[in-house]
Amino acid sequence: MNFLEKFQTVIILLAVGVGLLLGQFTFFEQNAESLIIPFLLLMLYGLFLTIPLQNLKDAFKNIRFLSTSMIINFVWTPLLAWGLGAIFLADHPALWIGFIMLMVTPCTDWYLMFTSIAKGNVSLSTSVLPLNLILQVLLLPVYLFIFSGTIESVPSSTILESIVLVLVIPFALAHLTRYL
Repeated sequence: MNFLEKFQTVIILLAVGVGLLLGQFTFFEQNAESLIIPFLLLMLYGLFLTIPLQNLKDAFKNIRFLSTSMIINFVWTPLLAWGLGAIFLADHPALWIGFIMLMVTPCTDWYLMFTSIAKGNVSLSTSVLPLNLILQVLLLPVYLFIFSGTIESVPSSTILESIVLVLVIPFALAHLTRYL
């Protein structure tokens, strides 16, 4: 077990603490929006460094896992979100729509950290990352239309930018680092 794996939980907690502390300074508060992407790239780069690439190809072959994940993320969870919103947020439509938006966009990266901490199959979990990212961006307007009667279009350039920033760049840099 290398240093990152051994102290991953402590590193995460320290990062959360540092983030909360830095948020108290005006500079970081005012520039938070422009700092999110670079720090997200850095976090994903570190995460992708720990992913065993030799098992990644096999993960995509596990159709049962992929289909189960897609059903849970894009059928069950949206229906659950709508149902919970109908029960608890019916009198607050703005909160209900916000709740639906939160729930119908499955996480795209942080669950890999928890999978690793739990000694789970990170390669297998990584295999759903691209699908989650693409489908959540494409399906969010559909869910909003179905569940709230409104629709917002998502430009294809936004989808491409998200894929490149969240997956391609950190993954390529991590792979290059491991190669070097």
